Amino acid sequence: MTVSEPGVMPQDREAESSVLSAMMISPDALQECLIELTPDDFYFPANQTIFLAVREMFNRNQPVDSISLADYLKSTGELEKIGGRSYLLGLANNSLALLGWRRHMEMLHRDTTLRKMILASAQITALAYDAPEDTKEVIDRAEKMLLDVTNRDVHTNEQSLEDVMADLYEELQAAAEHKDEPLGVQTGFPSIDSCLLGLRPGQMVVIGARPGVGKTSFALNLATNAAFAGASVALFSLEMSKTEIAQRLLAANARIGLQEIRSGNIRSEQWPQILEATEQLSKLDIVIDDTPGTTVTEIRAKARRILRGKKLGVVIVDYLQLISPPSGGHRADSRATEVGEMSRGIKIMAKDLEVPVITLSQLNRTVENRTGKRPQLSDLRESGSIEQDADIVALLDRSMNEEEAAREDRPAMGETTFIIAKNRSGALADVPLTFLPGSTKFVEIDKQFRGE
Repeated sequence: MTVSEPGVMPQDREAESSVLSAMMISPDALQECLIELTPDDFYFPANQTIFLAVREMFNRNQPVDSISLADYLKSTGELEKIGGRSYLLGLANNSLALLGWRRHMEMLHRDTTLRKMILASAQITALAYDAPEDTKEVIDRAEKMLLDVTNRDVHTNEQSLEDVMADLYEELQAAAEHKDEPLGVQTGFPSIDSCLLGLRPGQMVVIGARPGVGKTSFALNLATNAAFAGASVALFSLEMSKTEIAQRLLAANARIGLQEIRSGNIRSEQWPQILEATEQLSKLDIVIDDTPGTTVTEIRAKARRILRGKKLGVVIVDYLQLISPPSGGHRADSRATEVGEMSRGIKIMAKDLEVPVITLSQLNRTVENRTGKRPQLSDLRESGSIEQDADIVALLDRSMNEEEAAREDRPAMGETTFIIAKNRSGALADVPLTFLPGSTKFVEIDKQFRGE
C-alpha cells in the first residue's frame, strides 16, 4: 500500500535527531526521554537503533556519549548501519537541541500516533475486504484497534514494587480520611456491601438461582441501587423486553404490585407514587439493551460505548446461558464447552472495560433433588469454568412453598438467603433478605424490622 512507502508516513528526521542529541548531552533529557518515548517513536531505522542502544547502555549504567555509543554499536555490528562515527559525532555536537528537545519529543509522539492511526485504518480496511461471517467480531476488533491508538498516551501498568507500595500507602491514607465514602459499585444492601467491600473494576460476579427464586428481580434491584449511588449501568436483558424491565423497575420503586402495573389497574391514590417513582427512575444513568441472541463480543462493544468516559460503571447480563456463541467460525463440541468460552469472554470483558460485570446464571436441576435444596457452587449450570472464572459467586435461596419453608434447614417463607459462595477478595457469608413478590422488591430483613 502507498501508506507504507518511505516519506509518506508522518515523520520528522530533524526532530528525531534533536531528541537523540539531547539524550547524549543532558542526563535529565536522557532519563525523561527514556520514560516518555518508545522505539516506535523513531521512524527512521538508524535513529531507532541508536535509541535502543542508548536505552541498553543506560540500563547497564554505562556512560552515554558519542565515543562509548560508537564502541557499543560496533560490538553489535550496527555502527556502519546507522551512519558511522561521524553521524554520532554530529548528534553529540548539536548543543542547540537542548533548547527544544521537549517540543521535539512531543512531535515524535504525535507522528507516532498518526502512523498508528494510518496502520489501524489499513488493517480495518483489510478486515472489511475479507468479508468475514461474523461482522460483529470485526466491528469490535476495529473499535479496539482505534481505542488502542487513542489510549497510547496512557502509561503502561508496569510498576516497581516500591512504586506499588507507595501508591497503596496513599490509597490507605485517602481511605482512612474518607471512612464514610463507599468503595466500588454499591449493591444497596448494606450487609452485602460490607462483605464484598463494593464491586470492583475487573471483577466477574455471578448470581445463580433456581427458576422462580427472583434472580432477575434481584439484578434489577441491584441496578437501580447502584445507579442511585452514582454508578452508570449497562443492562443487557436477553430474556425480558425493555417494557417488561420498565414495569418491574416501576413496581419495585413505586411499591405497587407488578400485576397492577401490567394490567393498568391503577387506583387514583397510587398515581402520585407512580409519578414520583417515574421521575426518580428517569434521572438514573441506566441503559437497557434487549437484543435477543447477542454474543459476548457484541455486549463488550456496546458496553464500551455506553460506559466510555463514565467515572463509575457496571455491566449486568441476564443471563449467561442465553448468550449466543460467536456466529461463524469454530463451534464448540459441547454446550458446556460453549458456555465455558462465553464465561471466559465475560471475565476478559470485565478486565478490558475495567468495570465489574454481573452475570446471572441458571442452576442445574440436581439442586431440586437434593435434601435441603440449598444451592452450591457445583450447581452452576453447564460449566464448571463459570466458578473458576468468577471472582464472586452469589446464590439466591428461597423456599417455594409453605411445606418447604416448614423444614428447619430451609429459609422461612418470604425470606431469601443471599449466599456468598465464592469471594476471591473476602469472606463467605449468608445474608438474609426479604422478597416482596408483589412489587418484586428485595430488602434486608433488619431494615424491615427497624421500619425503614
